[in-house]
Amino acid sequence: MGFAVNFWAWALLSPLGPRFKDLLSLSASQQALLVAVPVIVGSLGRIPVGALTDRFGGRVMFPLISA
Repeated sequence: MGFAVNFWAWALLSPLGPRFKDLLSLSASQQALLVAVPVIVGSLGRIPVGALTDRFGGRVMFPLISA
């Protein structure tokens, strides 16, 4: 259930991009950055989170990452 909620929240960024663009008066490149940053951070963040999960376990790390 936790994975589904986290993925749902993350997946909403792309469809909401045009709305954020209008609300915040963003340029096209700023909108692209808004959508791309979570993907990049998530990709690079998997490396240290994976190491920490090996050390502390998934039951500790999943709620921390979700928060």
